[in-house]
Amino acid sequence: MYSLIRILCGFFFVLTIFLFPKNNIQANIIYASPYDTSHGLKTINLPTFQKDTTGKVKLLQKIVAALRFTKNARAREQQRVITIIRTVMADSMVATAADIKKLNAELSLQQNQHFDSLSKLINAIIADAAARDTAVVPSELPDVPPAPVPATDVADLINKIIPILTQKAKEEKSSEAQQKRLQEVRALYGRPPGKIDTLLLGDTLGARYTITLGHKANVIGVHPYWMNDKYLHYNFTALSAVSFYGYTTEKDIKARDIPPFPLNMFTLAASAGSDRLFTLYENDPAHIDALLKDEQAQFRCIDSLLPLLQHYDANGINIWFSQLNGNKRDAFSRFVTLLSNYLQRNSDKKYLITITLPSYDDQAAYDLRTLDPLTDHFLVDFTKASGTRAGALAPMKGDARRAIEPVMSRLLNQQIAPGKFVILLSYYGTQWKKSQSGGKDIFTKYVPFNEIKNRFPGDTSVIYDEDAVAAYVEEKNEAGEVTSEIWFDDAYTLDVKYDYVLNNGLGGVAVWPLGADDGYGELWDELGAKFISIDTTFIDTVRLVPEVVVNQSWWTRMTQRIGHEIRVLDLMFTDPCQLDIEKDDNDDDFFAYLTLFFFIIALLIGFFYAYNMRMVGSAWQWQKVVLRILIGWVLITMFFGIVTLFLNRDVPFGITHATADNGSAKAKCVTVPMLDLLLIFSVGLVLGMLIMRILIRPLLTKNDKP
Repeated sequence: MYSLIRILCGFFFVLTIFLFPKNNIQANIIYASPYDTSHGLKTINLPTFQKDTTGKVKLLQKIVAALRFTKNARAREQQRVITIIRTVMADSMVATAADIKKLNAELSLQQNQHFDSLSKLINAIIADAAARDTAVVPSELPDVPPAPVPATDVADLINKIIPILTQKAKEEKSSEAQQKRLQEVRALYGRPPGKIDTLLLGDTLGARYTITLGHKANVIGVHPYWMNDKYLHYNFTALSAVSFYGYTTEKDIKARDIPPFPLNMFTLAASAGSDRLFTLYENDPAHIDALLKDEQAQFRCIDSLLPLLQHYDANGINIWFSQLNGNKRDAFSRFVTLLSNYLQRNSDKKYLITITLPSYDDQAAYDLRTLDPLTDHFLVDFTKASGTRAGALAPMKGDARRAIEPVMSRLLNQQIAPGKFVILLSYYGTQWKKSQSGGKDIFTKYVPFNEIKNRFPGDTSVIYDEDAVAAYVEEKNEAGEVTSEIWFDDAYTLDVKYDYVLNNGLGGVAVWPLGADDGYGELWDELGAKFISIDTTFIDTVRLVPEVVVNQSWWTRMTQRIGHEIRVLDLMFTDPCQLDIEKDDNDDDFFAYLTLFFFIIALLIGFFYAYNMRMVGSAWQWQKVVLRILIGWVLITMFFGIVTLFLNRDVPFGITHATADNGSAKAKCVTVPMLDLLLIFSVGLVLGMLIMRILIRPLLTKNDKP
């Protein structure tokens, strides 16, 4: 009875709270849909403003604070965003309807639809609100509510913020996955080659395997000569190949003096399993014409390349003629043909040949169908600034002359395998002088990535162009006018472009130039997380506990051993390569001991025969019988001796492991069959007997005559 009375009292208490509220709060009214306009234009009436002597809390400041929390930055439900916006509106009088309209207008621009851009816009509006506050004396502020904010504006703002928060959540999730993958990859750095691990498959069975680091696609890093020893900071594991940009031709076809450090760089690259390339470059059209119009000059140039590749133990050459004229189309194809034929004819090593192409070949200087069978890859160059408007070097969409998607679509239409094309991206940004009158922008210079990071610290608002998938920062004068823009790629934009390469089956990416990000590691992290693969090779299964030894009789063990050795003899005559698969080191010992036993018995028979021939002479009645036994025993001993050598892995004509140049075992077994060895031995024995009987014995008989 007491419990029932307590429940009823609690029910009436809660009902009283809801029936007699102290305040009429209208700011938190929730509509079924932000687009619901069936009841006319709705407004949000803010509560009466009370002066805050401890400091005003502005609406947009609270939005910024809310967005900084992970739990709010990851909010995907529209209702949660509505709650955030309307709650902070109910707490502040500073934000006006004009502020909301301005934020909506700015977020309608695609370049502002990014989390960093949103924060920048909010901070700008906060500064404007602070300026309005200081323009009025605080004591003169009227205690009246502000103008109502239309609900449609709030709904529009919510719908624009939701994708930005979703994007931020995806970025954080992707960053967590990237860090986890980098930890797995870094755990394998410095792993001894050939190390074997065992995976537990059961209580008594395990699988042996090896782990190596590979690449999902080609990653070619170009190291120019002016970067000097910055290669000491490179992560060569992330590179499938490194190319030294430092070999060119002058008008008299003389080789440029190459500094000594490429040899050290190539040594580090080789230890990481990366290919080593030289870039044969030329930026002067006059030098290119001088080379391509003179066949003797081409021969001298090509003849100087092979010693260079051999001296530095390089794997290939990259041809990068940045200003090739269309009238040299056929001459360039002939030059590449001469180079390919020369390297194949004068070296047993297979050298790689790659060609760097402009993103837009307006003069049709490259005959790709002719060059396709001669080259391993085409590097599509997206490192040159062009145009009259500030923009990215390698936009994803847009200008058909220099945007990645239209350029690659045009190249793939030439019926060349996608794996042949490697996208050459730049670690340089581009600085543009902005026109104040709406005219042409002027490109001023290339800016390395590390210089951009130094000039603009982490709290600088970076603007992202979602169509171009590129970042840029603005420089303003004292009047607030934008005087210049610096466009560049960072880890976020490169992540999208790397995905494009992998998803479309392209040959990979090339980075120009290595060392431009020296001092910062995020670009290396992005490169490694995207392209380094962890390759697992299964070897075999093994027992994890020793087998139970069954007590067998001496006779059983002997018969099993003899049966095994009989099988070994049978395989030597039928399928010798099976012996290499079923390797048993005890086979060598067994037949070695057997050969030693027969050899000792042969020596005893020989001593017995020699002793009786010396003591008794030709009158010994067992002379022929013992001699036949001795000869037969020696033949048996020689047979088992050949078997012992045949089973030994260290002799060249036995069951020898065939190995490749890199030390890995080949799949094909190459050995001399036992029957062939016996045939060779028998033929040699017969020839020896015939030589003794026909040639040597008559001579001895003639000399013995008086």
